[in-house]
Amino acid sequence: MIKSFHHFKIKGLNQERFFNNISKKYHIFDINRQDNTLCSFKVERRFAKKVKTEILNANFTIIEEKSSGAGYYFSRFIGAYGVLLAIVLCSVFYAFQLRFIERIEVWGDLNTEIEQFLEENLPTKNKNKLNCDEIEKMINDEFNDLSFVSVAVVGQTLVVNVKNSIIPSEMVDEYAPIVSSYDGIVREIELVQGTLSVEIGDIIQKGQILVEGYVKNSEGEILNIQPKAEIILDVWAEGESQHFSKLMITSRTGKSCSNTSVQLFGYEFYSNNVQPTFSQYEEEKVSEYLTKNNILPFKIVTTKYFETETKVVESELNLEKQIELARENCLQNIKNYEIIKEENYRVISEGNKTTVKYVVTASVKVVNV
Repeated sequence: MIKSFHHFKIKGLNQERFFNNISKKYHIFDINRQDNTLCSFKVERRFAKKVKTEILNANFTIIEEKSSGAGYYFSRFIGAYGVLLAIVLCSVFYAFQLRFIERIEVWGDLNTEIEQFLEENLPTKNKNKLNCDEIEKMINDEFNDLSFVSVAVVGQTLVVNVKNSIIPSEMVDEYAPIVSSYDGIVREIELVQGTLSVEIGDIIQKGQILVEGYVKNSEGEILNIQPKAEIILDVWAEGESQHFSKLMITSRTGKSCSNTSVQLFGYEFYSNNVQPTFSQYEEEKVSEYLTKNNILPFKIVTTKYFETETKVVESELNLEKQIELARENCLQNIKNYEIIKEENYRVISEGNKTTVKYVVTASVKVVNV
């Protein structure tokens, strides 16, 4: 394993106690005592910042510090020439990767399904070995409802153009039953045509069939017909709102630091080794490919650390506002209601949390005429 070291030269008293404490946390070596106040030692470079913090906290003066070792010089070399080397290598393979399909683009209907199908079943992404006629046959065999399929290679993109077959209007299913969108009670029924599946006073559930798309003639034969009816339901819905008298609010202080690394196939071969010293922080990670090269996809990953602080904020309860918010949340569940017949609420207090539960009973009209 390639290692790098960091050398410290410090000045101060009571160094024995300091080394006893710090040696329990980190591997300290090459300790050189020059006199009672001067001392030098080495530590692994990855612990350098933490050890430096320990030195300063112990009120020692840092006379000198420097890094050394194969790992250190290697990281400096990568830092200075790594990106340039990556660009050169990408350029070398650029002509080679131009021979491959980079993405699939589908124009027309079923684009998501067809893209997924081709990603999983495309025999090769080598443009010289692709047979567009065979791909068109594959798509036609998998998707029966297509009237037109065209496949072409444009640059590094496989372009697929498709059209759905036109279904005659007389084949459209007009006999689907009328289904309830709510839980509730049937209050009124005005049937125009079809067969009722419920009666006035029935308690129904969301998704239950109200009117079937057929009728029976005098001979008992079933005749399909488009169901038409106007039905009034009494439905109920619930909504709630919550208020906390004390909240833990986390916000950013404005301080930040960032770490940048270069990766290839998930392996990190360079990093500027910046780690947050904040006791509490949030992080955001952004990755970006240096090129669109599929052969050597070098990627720069930047991780930004933001210092945060958490405070306890007290909030006064506005009960009227919480009741109105719970009512709004409740009514969102019964859109297009005709009349609100009844509404009530409950206030529940638990510790620093207050919950308002709101219940509404309303009349809803189901119309399909």
